[in-house]
Amino acid sequence: MFTAMAVSGSQALRGEALELALREEHGRLVRQLLPRQGGHEVKVLEDGFLLEFERGLSAVRFGLALQEAVAERNRLAPPEQRLSLRIGAHLGPVVHRDGEVFGEGVNLAARIESLARPGTLYVSEPLAREVEGHPLPHAVRLGRAELKNIRLPVGVFRVEPRRQGSRPAFLARVRSIITQLRPGS
Repeated sequence: MFTAMAVSGSQALRGEALELALREEHGRLVRQLLPRQGGHEVKVLEDGFLLEFERGLSAVRFGLALQEAVAERNRLAPPEQRLSLRIGAHLGPVVHRDGEVFGEGVNLAARIESLARPGTLYVSEPLAREVEGHPLPHAVRLGRAELKNIRLPVGVFRVEPRRQGSRPAFLARVRSIITQLRPGS
C-alpha cells in the first residue's frame, strides 16, 4: 500500500511550515492507526508511506480508517490547512531484501496510488476480490488501467469511506416514499 499527500492547485502556494506540519500529521495518523490493522511501515517517502500488511482485508480496513480519520480531522481545520490523501493498494507477491520491499506487487500499488483521487482508496482487482463479501463499503469497478512498466492492463476499484448519514438516509427516505405510494400499503 502507498499513501501520498494530494496537493490541489489552490494549496500549491502554501508555505513550507504548513507543508511540514501536514506531513507530520499524515505520519501521526498513519502510525496511530497502523498497529490496529497489523500493518508494517516499510518506508517513509517524500509525500507519504509504503506500508505492508499480511492480509488484504487489513490493508483495506486501514485505508478506510485512515481516510475517515483525515476527513474527521479536516472537519475542524480551515480550508488551507486541510490534509488530503490518495491511497493505492495491491495484493500480490513481493521480495524482501535488506529491509526493503521490491517487485511487481510494489510497483502495482504505487501505480494504483497515482491514479487515486484525493480522499479515496483505490485497489487492484485481486485485492477487491479478496475482500468481497466482508462488511466493507462496496468497491466500484473503475475499469482496466494501462499502468507504466506493467505488462497487462490492471483492473482498478475505488473503495470510499462510508459517509455518516448520506446515502443510507437518502435511500431510507426513497423507500419510505415508495412504500407510501403503493396501493394497499
